[in-house]
Formats: sequence, C-alpha cells, structure tokens
Amino acid sequence: MATESGDTLQQLCWPEDQLEAALEALAHRAGLDSAETAPEEPGGSDPAADIDGRIQRGAQRIGLEVEAVSVGYTELVQLLTSAAPALVRLRFAGEDRFLALCSGGRRRLRLLTPQLETRRVCTHDVVAQLTGDLEKPQRQRIQQLLENAGIAEGRRAGAARALLDESLAHESIGACWLLRQPPGLPLWRQMRQKGVHWKLAGLIASHACQYLLFLLGWWLIGVAVLGGRADPGWFAAWVLLLFTQIPFALLTTRLQGIVSVETGTLIKKRLLTAALRMAPGKIRHMGSGQMLSRVFDAENIESDALHGGFLILLAVVELGLMVPVLALAAGGAFHLATLAVFLLFAVVLCRRQFLLRSRWTDRRLSLTHGLIEKMVGHRTRLAQQPPADWHRGEDRELGGYLQSAIASDDAMTRLVALLPRSWLVLGIAGLIPAFVGGAQGGALAASLGGILLGYRAVLKGMHGFTNALNAAIAWRNMRELFALETARVKTPSSIPPGRPAAERGQPLLYARGLRFKYPNKERPALRDCGLNVATGDRILLQGTSGSGKSTLANLITGLHTPDDGLLLLHGYDRSSLGAHQWRRLVASAPQFHENHVLGESFLFNLLMGDCWPPRNESVQRAYAICRELGLEPLLQKMPAGMLQTVGEMGWQLSHGERSRLYIARALLQNAELVVLDESFAALDPENLRLAVDCVKKHARTLLVIAHP
Repeated sequence: MATESGDTLQQLCWPEDQLEAALEALAHRAGLDSAETAPEEPGGSDPAADIDGRIQRGAQRIGLEVEAVSVGYTELVQLLTSAAPALVRLRFAGEDRFLALCSGGRRRLRLLTPQLETRRVCTHDVVAQLTGDLEKPQRQRIQQLLENAGIAEGRRAGAARALLDESLAHESIGACWLLRQPPGLPLWRQMRQKGVHWKLAGLIASHACQYLLFLLGWWLIGVAVLGGRADPGWFAAWVLLLFTQIPFALLTTRLQGIVSVETGTLIKKRLLTAALRMAPGKIRHMGSGQMLSRVFDAENIESDALHGGFLILLAVVELGLMVPVLALAAGGAFHLATLAVFLLFAVVLCRRQFLLRSRWTDRRLSLTHGLIEKMVGHRTRLAQQPPADWHRGEDRELGGYLQSAIASDDAMTRLVALLPRSWLVLGIAGLIPAFVGGAQGGALAASLGGILLGYRAVLKGMHGFTNALNAAIAWRNMRELFALETARVKTPSSIPPGRPAAERGQPLLYARGLRFKYPNKERPALRDCGLNVATGDRILLQGTSGSGKSTLANLITGLHTPDDGLLLLHGYDRSSLGAHQWRRLVASAPQFHENHVLGESFLFNLLMGDCWPPRNESVQRAYAICRELGLEPLLQKMPAGMLQTVGEMGWQLSHGERSRLYIARALLQNAELVVLDESFAALDPENLRLAVDCVKKHARTLLVIAHP
C-alpha cells in the first residue's frame, strides 16, 4: 500500500462528475457489494442535481443506505477516525471534490483514489481543508490577541488551538456521508459482510488450542507419574504448558467480546428495522398487552442468545476433542456408542423442555395481555362494571399459569441436574468391561479423564441451553411481529428524481375501482371507489361512520395497499414511484386516536416529517404556521417554548392543541397533497376559523375528511 508523498490532497479526490462512480468503487472496496443492483438510469445522472440526492439515489441503486452526518467543530477528528467507509466533501477554489475514505486513524487516513489505488494522507491535512474557511477569520483575531497578551512563542500554538475550539464549538460541519448495509438484510449476510464469521472461526480455533494444551499438560503429568519419571523437568514442562494456555484464554475472551458486541448491534438494528416497517393496519388488530409482552421478549434475544450460543459452541468443541480421547482409551468403541446414545437421549429431553417452556410462555403472554388491557380500561371498568366482576376468571388464569410454570421448572431442574450426572454414570459403567478384561492403568486413567471432560462439556452445554432456550422462544414470538412487516418497495431507476412533473391535463391523483378489505372481515371496507384530484383542488369528503372515509385516506397516503383497482399519483402507481417518493408527495394528519405526540420537543413533533436536525428556514416556517394556527399563546406559556418537551412525560397538551399540532405537522412536510382526516372536529369556532384559513393558505392541494 503506497503512502501519499508528493501527490496533493486535491489529486486524491474524486471530481463531482464521478460522484456515483466513487460511491460504487468505495462500496466494492469496503465489501458492501449488493447481490441486487438496479440498472443505470437512462441518460445517466444529472450533475446539476443536489449532492445529497445524487448520493442517496446512487446508494439505492447498489442496494446500500447512506446517512448524511454533521458534527461539531471539535468532533471532526473523531468522525474521520470512525466514519469509514464514507464520502467526505472538500472544497478547492469553489469546486467540490470528494474523498473516498476506506479507513481512518488519528494520524493517517486511507483513501481510495480515482485510479482505484489506496493512498494514505495525514488526518490533519483533511481537517485543515474542511475547517480552513471557518478558522481563517478567527486565527487572525486570536493571533492578535495572543500578541497583545504577551504569550510566549512556544505556548502560542496550544493557546491558539484552545481558543479556536472554544470560539468555534457551536459551528457544525456537514460534509460526510456514511455508507452502510441496509439493516433489513438477513442477519447471517450482515455478519458475513462485517467479517464476524472470521472472528467466530478464530474464537473456535483459539479455544480448541487452549483445550488441546490443557489435555497435553495433563497427559504429560500422567505419563510422568504413572511411568515413575516424576522429576523436576517433567513438572517444569507441565507448568509451561499451563502458562501457554493463558494467551489463548485471553484471545478467546477478547474474540467472544468482539463477536458479542458486533452481533448484538446487528440484532438490535434488525429488530428496530422490522418494528419500523410493520404495517400499521395490521398492528391495530393486536392488543397492547401482546405487543408489550413481545417487546419484553426482544430484550432476551440478544443477551440470552449470545451467552447461551457461546456456551453451547464451546461445549461442542470440547465434546469434539473428547471423542478421540475416548476412542484411544480403554473404553474404545463401546464408550463412543454410549456417547451417541446419550446425545440422542439429551436431544429428546431438550425438545420436550422446549415444548414445556413454549406452553408456559404462551400462558405468560396471555396473562400479560389481560393485565394491560384491564389497566388501560380501568376507568371504564370502575364506571360501568360491577365490582364483583372485576376479577372474574383471574384465579383460573393464574392456576393455569402456575401449573405450566411448575411443569417447566421441574423439567428444567431434572435436565440440568440429572443429564450431566447421567453421563458420569454411563461413562463409568462403560469402564466395567475394560476393567474386567485387565486393561492397563494408564488406559483406564485416560478413559476416566475423557469421562470427566465429557461431564464438564455437558454441564457447560446445559447452562448454555437454558439461555438459548429463552432466546429461541423469544425469537418465535418476535417472528409473529416480523410477519406484519411490510414488503420493501424499491424505487425504480426509470422515475426521474425530485417531484415528477404531471403532463398537461393529467390529475394529481387518479383512483378507479379501488377495493380494500381488512383481515378477518367479511365485507370490504371499500368497493369500486373512484376519485380525481387536480393540483390546487380543495375537496371536502363527507360520510357516515364506517363508510370507508379513513380507509380511502390510508390508501391515498400509502398506509394501505389496495386489493384491487388503480391508484396513480402524477401518473405513477406506488410500486413505480416508490414508497419514499410517495410519502414525500402526500402528507396526512390521521384521525385523533391514530395520531400521537411523541415524547420529544414541540419543535421535533412539528418537523419530524420534514427534516431533523432542522434547517433555519424550516424553524422560521414552523413559527409562522404556529402563529397562524393560534398556538403562539401556548408557546409563550411553555418555559422552553418550542424546545419544551411534550407528550406523556412532558408538557400535557389539550385536545385542541394536539389537533392543531397535527395540522401543522402535515403542512410542514411540504407535500403536493395534504389529507386531513377529521382534524377540525375538536376545535372551537375561533380556532376552527384560524385553522381553515391556515390550511387553505399553505396546502397546495387539500382533501379534508369530515362527518356531515
């Protein structure tokens, strides 16, 4: 690998017109290649398009995700150290160029050049190029300040650096895009691409070496004692073998920690991705208690699976090394046959324990679901249900749960306590023929050592099984949630970037023959529904409860997919336009019971559909819309204003204040079409007038759903 010497930093950068090529080359060098790559867009990319949009579309084409990050001035070195693989934008004489960062360090960065070579460059040079425009006016002021203060020449560099960090600490530098695999990929594939499988192989090899040294050490001391050669040299060799195990034990522990952290991170990302992609309409049919129980189970997947999996893996390695010991000792083939029968018996008992624990878990989930439902509806029960009926059926449910718990605990106790000891009994019984046949003492001692090693391995495996069992059952329950995950819709390359331009005379939204039926419902909620919405329309959709108004709104916003019919936006259906682009063009304020105030700042709840962290112009527009909606008195009353935390753990908003927050949130998404589902129902006449005027002013195209 060459080291950058005479080449300038600018020569190592990719020009802007090769941005997509830099992205693809960096992904290939980092091992992030996707098995599915979309074809190149007809006519190529548009160099005049915004940089972030080009990088995002280029990453989607090769099946990757890109995150644009910005950091404070003092955190820039830390970002460059840990960002790889990433693209970093530098500016030379008003021209944008890009570093393809392969790996980072506090002193040197490894870059991929346009010639597809890897070069090293000083980290300080990159930082200086990124911060030069910010530092230049400050350096002149600081230099003059240090001279006037009479600071010694040798101490000026450190003082200048400290003053720069203090004066520029509030400045944000956003010139980096991080490349990463989509977290929705299969877990094994993500582990392979991050190299976890090689670390796992190293862990197995390290533990096997440690175990072989352990066996060799005891073989050596056994030969010395039984052969009558117990002199200091043999004991010194035994001690050296014992000390040689220490580096392998440390390496095993270190690799186990690395694999645990990296695999745990991937598991968390996979669970979070699946949770965020669940179909909202299907979640509604699952009770809050069932959801909460499965969320608690998710905590077991990472800790129990990793801890139990490592113990089982190490136990398998030890059993594998025990087999040749038994085969070469006095027991021979008889001992191997006994081991095979024992392992088969252990598998049968473990499967039975899995069934018993699954039955207990189902009882626990049912009990948790019932408890949560009663807590949520406690006020209703107090007002309407007779006190004598408040605890009906609870004794029966608790009794069933207790019986399942006792059966599961008894079986687990027998499994952990008796199974390893059963191997001891079977192994010692297998020595009887060899003992009767007059086997030598060394062979008998080796057989006994192999039996004890097997006992240790089985005991370790049983402890691992108890943890892995919890994780397996938790995963079984989490898979029910993953079944609610919506299909991932890719944005095809044939759709031009940005907002599609509608042809003259073509409606913004075109719907014909829409049909939709909810699961477990006999009658469809919508049948043969049609609608045309032109740009600039103001449409009021009225109907009785249950007539399908909200279902139509969910189809238009993309929360549901129609079972039949045609739904076009700017002439494209949702699969052609892509889910992300569809949501950019259509914004919605769902019904009050389906909309929520998140436990964050008021500003975050306003701009969560626009961008975060917010741009200055977005904050100014949020203030303006809040004033027009009559929310300014609320902002003045809250101690922190728009930065006040709201929601369940913060400032409590009234029904009307929440409704206006939801309206503002939809308007601030800058969408082509805004759908408001009964958003004005909770407003008094004065606030209703303000809200209607604000919506008519800021919504390009408007569809309002209301009762007659």
